[in-house]
Amino acid sequence: MDQYVFSEQPFAFLEQPEALPRLRSHLSSKLKSNESDIIIVGSAQVGFSLSPDSFFRPFSDVSDIDVLIVDEKLFDTIWMAMLRWHDPRRSWLDGSDGDWAKRRQKELYWGWFTPNRIRFDGLTLPEMLRPVRDLSTNWFNAFRSLSQYREFSRRDVSGRLYRTWEHARLYHESGLLQIREIIMKGDSQK
Repeated sequence: MDQYVFSEQPFAFLEQPEALPRLRSHLSSKLKSNESDIIIVGSAQVGFSLSPDSFFRPFSDVSDIDVLIVDEKLFDTIWMAMLRWHDPRRSWLDGSDGDWAKRRQKELYWGWFTPNRIRFDGLTLPEMLRPVRDLSTNWFNAFRSLSQYREFSRRDVSGRLYRTWEHARLYHESGLLQIREIIMKGDSQK
């Protein structure tokens, strides 16, 4: 799986080999992550979508670029802030707080967060989530500032933060298994 899903030469940059090092260097400097822990995934990596919802849709001029970043420290910054936010109330979370916590628990289960998509509207004790808000803002700004490079200026470039490479592998392996089931089901109906 690694040789295809996490390989070094993304399909999107076959004619622009300098794009991947530029993306890695830029994001690494903005997020203080290791360049080697920043890769391209999805249709920009293999040439077609690996999402069970849009499997085999080809990468095109309007496709986005999905970035995977493994950084235990950044991940734990979010996780620990959420735990501290939850701690004063122990087990009782309802309404907006409960819904928010459930969404984060699903992400945490898989070992990933999309920092720029974490919202804080309507939450109690939002000041306890300041580390998450700061990281989310920095994440958003880092990805948005990629638009200064022509390779990325016309594309939506977004990233997902994983705690470890094993978390990333397991998540992507799960998606591939879902695709296999879809294909097998289609073959059995012929």
